[in-house]
Amino acid sequence: MKSFLASLTLFSALLLASSAVLAQPLIIDHTCCDLSLVPTQYIIASRDCCRVTYGHTSHGSQIVSGMNVLVGLDTLYDWYNDNSHYRYGSGSPAPDDELSLWDYIPAGDLGAPDRVTWSVRTRVMLSNSDGAYVIYPHFRNVVMWSWCGQAATSAENITIYLTLMDSLEREFPNVTFVYMTGHLDGSGEGGTLNLRNEQIRAFCHANNKVLFDFADIESYDPDGDYFLNLGANDNCDYSGGNWAQQWCAEHPGDPLCLTCSCAHSQSLNCNRKARAFWWMMARLSGWNPDPEKVENLIVTTDGDNITLTWSAFPGAVSYTVYYAADLDGPYSLDVSGTFNGASWTAPLSADKRFYYVTAEVE
Repeated sequence: MKSFLASLTLFSALLLASSAVLAQPLIIDHTCCDLSLVPTQYIIASRDCCRVTYGHTSHGSQIVSGMNVLVGLDTLYDWYNDNSHYRYGSGSPAPDDELSLWDYIPAGDLGAPDRVTWSVRTRVMLSNSDGAYVIYPHFRNVVMWSWCGQAATSAENITIYLTLMDSLEREFPNVTFVYMTGHLDGSGEGGTLNLRNEQIRAFCHANNKVLFDFADIESYDPDGDYFLNLGANDNCDYSGGNWAQQWCAEHPGDPLCLTCSCAHSQSLNCNRKARAFWWMMARLSGWNPDPEKVENLIVTTDGDNITLTWSAFPGAVSYTVYYAADLDGPYSLDVSGTFNGASWTAPLSADKRFYYVTAEVE
C-alpha cells in the first residue's frame, strides 16, 4: 500500500523586496542554525537570485570562516568572490552552482574608519558613481555590514547607523540591506552593548527589517542554553568557563566543532553563524519555515494516477508540488503532473512518496 502526505503552504518571497517594505521583520538568530530544516531547493534558489556584498573586518569574518568549513562538508554551500570580474574585467562571474559573495567589500566596517564612511562606500558601489566597475551593472542585491567592537556606544551613534541604513533602503529599493547587532563584550544584559543591540532589534522589529542578530547567536549554545546573563563575551567565555569548549567536549566529532580560523572566538561560534547565514539566504529566496496551511486537502488515486485537490488559496497565481521519500525530506520539485486550477494529477509512483504544495500569491 502506498502512503501519501500532502499539505498546502504559502510561498512568500522576500528577495528583491526592500527591507523597508517587508510585511514583517526577518530576524536571524540562534534559532536559525539548523540547516537540516532548510529545504535544499531554497539553498539552490538563493544561489540563483542573491548577489551578496559583505563589508567587515575581523569579527565579521567569523561568518565567512564558518562558511568555508561548510563548503568542505557539502558543495551545496559553495560560494565565489567574483568582484574582480566586475571591477577589472578579469576572471569570470560566479558559476551557476555557487553563491556570488563579495567578501570584505566595500572596505571597512560599521565603525571604521568612522560611523558614516560605510554608507558612502555602499552608495558609490551600488551606483558605480566613480566608474570603478568596468562591468556594470554588477547585480548586487543583498548588502551586509558588520560591527567590530563599536556597537557599545551611545544611543545617538546607533541612531546614526539606523538612519543611514534606512536611507540606503529607500534610495535602492531593489536591494535587501541586512542589519546587524554587535558582538558580545562580556558586559552582560545590563551593559551598554546589550542596550544598543536592543535598540537595533527594536528598530528592526518595528520597521520590518532584515536583522542578522550576531550577538544573539553567540549568547546561546546549540542546546539553547543561555549565557549572556553570565557575562558571555565574543570568545564564548562566561563566568563558568567557555561554553563553546564545554559543548564540543560533550559532543566530540560533531560537525559544528570542526576547526576553522575563527577570529576572536571559537570555531563553534563561526560554524553556527555560517549556518545562520545560509538560513537567511533561504529565507530571502522564498522559504517560509512556518507556512500557512489550507483546509480541505484531498488525495485520491485511481490505480494509475494520483490527484491532489485543495481549496483555492486567495490570490494564488500558481501552485508548485514537491515530493520526498521520507516525511522529513529532503523535498524536490515534482514536474511529473499537470495542474487544473486547485488540483494536480500525476502518474502514480511505485515508491512511497510524501507531498506538499505551495501557492505563489501576488
